[in-house]
Amino acid sequence: MQSTSIFEGIFKLLEWLTRIVLTNFIWLIFNLPISFLLLTIAITDDIPFIVMNLIIIAILSPFFLFPATSAVFGIVRKWVMGEGDIKIIKHFWTVYRQNYLKSLIGGFILVPLWFIGILDVYFLYHHNLFMTILLIIILFLLFIFTCYYFAVIAHHELKIFQAFKQALVFMIINPLRSLLMGIINIIILYVSLTQVTVLIPLLLGVALAYFAFFSYYNKLLRVKELQENNNEE
Repeated sequence: MQSTSIFEGIFKLLEWLTRIVLTNFIWLIFNLPISFLLLTIAITDDIPFIVMNLIIIAILSPFFLFPATSAVFGIVRKWVMGEGDIKIIKHFWTVYRQNYLKSLIGGFILVPLWFIGILDVYFLYHHNLFMTILLIIILFLLFIFTCYYFAVIAHHELKIFQAFKQALVFMIINPLRSLLMGIINIIILYVSLTQVTVLIPLLLGVALAYFAFFSYYNKLLRVKELQENNNEE
């Protein structure tokens, strides 16, 4: 009986690893142009070439990165809510199509903010330490907001600016949880991009989406619980 239980546990673990890797692989495939450009950046030290590729990535992101990431959030949403047994490819494509326009518009709004912020940090890094630190903090908050935006459009049928408002509100609710989620995801990004690059094809996108949606969904449940208690009173 104990051996059976161990084998069942191993099978369950392998099943989840397969789901995670498959979802992340699909995410990379749908981001193929951006994945290729990032790979070329990683193998060169030519600054003008890197800057040009970053500009191209910024232009492509609303069309590729945002819709694909939204689809990953749609899958992770099912997992967090206890619906693990879904057809991943079919559900990815369904969410991708349903949220494409909303993701695209969100990308058109958020990507320029990201690009300007990163560019400012790059140019101010050696000239104004205080402004550099301030901009890094702002970019960190923008990172948290972007994560919650994906969580909102994955979970709700809201118009674009309603989704932005919801993401901002939930970013402010329980700020410590928001900061924790942001720190965890930044660590995942840093480790994946600089230390253990094998994590990029295996779980990077899924891990970022999971911690972001888990944080958002727990806040949402807490808000609903408080509303129900207030109604009962």
